[in-house]
Amino acid sequence: MFVLGLQGSPRKKGNSDYLLTEFLKICEEKGARTRVIHMDNLDIQPCKELLVCEKKGFCPLKDEMDPHIYGLIHRADVVVLASPVFFYNVSAQAKILIDRCQMFWGRKYKLKLADPDAGSRQGVLLSAAASGGRRLFEGVELTAHYFFDAISAEFTESLTYKKVESAGAVAKVPGVDTDIREAAGRVMAAVQNKPVLVFVSQKDACRSQMAAAYAKKAAQGDIRVLSAGIDPARAIQPLARDYMAAQGIDIKYRLPGSLDALRAEEFSRVLPFCVVCLEPEVTPVPGVKTLFWDLPEPTDPESTALAGKDIQARVDALVSSVKHDRAANR
Repeated sequence: MFVLGLQGSPRKKGNSDYLLTEFLKICEEKGARTRVIHMDNLDIQPCKELLVCEKKGFCPLKDEMDPHIYGLIHRADVVVLASPVFFYNVSAQAKILIDRCQMFWGRKYKLKLADPDAGSRQGVLLSAAASGGRRLFEGVELTAHYFFDAISAEFTESLTYKKVESAGAVAKVPGVDTDIREAAGRVMAAVQNKPVLVFVSQKDACRSQMAAAYAKKAAQGDIRVLSAGIDPARAIQPLARDYMAAQGIDIKYRLPGSLDALRAEEFSRVLPFCVVCLEPEVTPVPGVKTLFWDLPEPTDPESTALAGKDIQARVDALVSSVKHDRAANR
């Protein structure tokens, strides 16, 4: 499980920094991999409203957002937005990144491309403010709501604290550590209490990515679906990306994953119910149920389309069987 923290405070060791650090610490204790992006350190431009993202599905501005930040957001199971309140909203640093995620909004609502993780990615808001106005967090929460919608995350948790001005003051708020532990626990439980299905190929750049995307769409959040490569590529093959886009499924910003990393970080804590291996000569996870699908690597648009149809039929049958078995055992 991957939890991405977006830290919007320009102040070191401030109150939103405390909230995010403690939240991620609990997630790590429960087995998650975490990463923090300090938005004050990013060299990214504000949105120029060029509208290319709404017409063509990409941002023409060249900086850290594409593909680095976009890729991390799409890889995350949980995105945690942390920010102090500046004039009844998030910080300017956070707002620049959020505005640049208009690209996701354009792909979702203008180009009608569905994010396969829409049923499982979670969004969490952590915020602190010096003043104590009754409507203090309304702007922050509205911004978070629409940001999470754009990146296809369900807004599941919000922890906000007033009248905490000096650095670290939020740590002294009665019950804050309990709030954080319980919220992080709910977030982790939502992911960990699901069966896990893993698709493995040599590079995790085509067949396994298509299979994982179809499985996520069919599972609708009931199954945790992963993909991995024995020797992962640096990027997804354009053949797979373009074919899935033609099917209305968005995998443009997916990143190939490492099977070795999954073995070390996932399987040590979570036993997957099944691994589907697209390399018949390899048993990727000894001791775990493995299915072998003999699917040749596509080399052109025609063979990609044939593989895609075959993969979709197999995945739909597999997911349907798993859902039926889960329902029968409840």
